[in-house]
Amino acid sequence: MREIAIPVGGRRLAALLHKPRATSGIVVVLHDTGADRHDAQDRRIVAKLRAARFATLQPELLDRREARERHDAFDIELQCSRLLEVIAWVRAAPWAGGLPLGLFASGIAASVALLAAAKRPGEVRAVVCRDGRPDCAASSLPQVSAATLLLAERDGWPYRQVYDALRCEKELRVTDAVAEPACGWFARHLAPAHPRAEPHAA
Repeated sequence: MREIAIPVGGRRLAALLHKPRATSGIVVVLHDTGADRHDAQDRRIVAKLRAARFATLQPELLDRREARERHDAFDIELQCSRLLEVIAWVRAAPWAGGLPLGLFASGIAASVALLAAAKRPGEVRAVVCRDGRPDCAASSLPQVSAATLLLAERDGWPYRQVYDALRCEKELRVTDAVAEPACGWFARHLAPAHPRAEPHAA
């Protein structure tokens, strides 16, 4: 895993990239605004994805100042616009061409991921949302075509509302477990029959 900088709209977004030698697909991991991308839960999820031969990318969609500003922290359109540029950057990378792409998100980033999936139906294959506020993307949920897994600590609002609004392949699980079901969902919807080998790992 290595630190990289992704050019987005005149700025450079910090990110962590891991690309295994044999790559089954790409998962962009989005943590909640203000959360540490190195937190224990994210590390477990990324470790599971790495073991399943997925490339992982963990971008910071907001800088530290923006993350502290409530308006920016909850501006899903701003964060989505940057995520779409991150996706475009991935698609232009020689090592990533043609590989299926998924999004894993928690907190307010769950809405960012679903909004991006609605706007790029041909580019995002699968989405996993862990708790948070996916309902903030309510008006775009019927346009999401990516297979979507909702992981909630408890049943009820807002996840039941989001589940009912989605028109794609979907599943709602009430569970404290995250890494195993998320990895299984991506393996089901992203992994090709034969992972593509790369000459060098990142």
